[in-house]
Amino acid sequence: QLFAQGLETLHLRKPSWIRPDFETLLKSINPEHKRKVVLHQFHELASKYNVKGLHLREENRKQLSVLELKELSKELKRKKLTFSSSFHSKEEIVANENVFDYVFLSPVFDSISKPGYVGSKFNVQSLKFETKVIALGGIDANNIHNTNELGFDGAAVLGAVWGESEKALQSFKEIRMQFINSK
Repeated sequence: QLFAQGLETLHLRKPSWIRPDFETLLKSINPEHKRKVVLHQFHELASKYNVKGLHLREENRKQLSVLELKELSKELKRKKLTFSSSFHSKEEIVANENVFDYVFLSPVFDSISKPGYVGSKFNVQSLKFETKVIALGGIDANNIHNTNELGFDGAAVLGAVWGESEKALQSFKEIRMQFINSK
């Protein structure tokens, strides 16, 4: 339903799930939308389900050198997969330039899904990145317009959509409309 309402990319992140459950969820996604899904774990399923890309968790990224990350990026490009990761400082992004297709920078605002996780209200306009930087953290219908003003290339939402899963579709529609109207 979210894809039908304009969701461009779904980052599939289920850290406590085992592979069979994760694969069952992947199978349930309409084949026409699988190229909009990015996997946070069970990366080996990417080719089997023809997904959009892979997201490298911060802890896994920090175990690799920039050279190793660049080689992995080249391999994924050959397979026509996007490559992303999450960062918590502008300096980390600079240190990893030309590795990822896009990155998340968080927390931008006070977290919705992680109470007490205070946002930094990053302004990415003060630095020019070669990598697309997506705002993450505390984004909802009331503040998504600020992500454009802060210089982000896009926005990702988590708690504002999934916090009350029975209202996920309506929340997404409201946030998307606010984002479109802010451009």
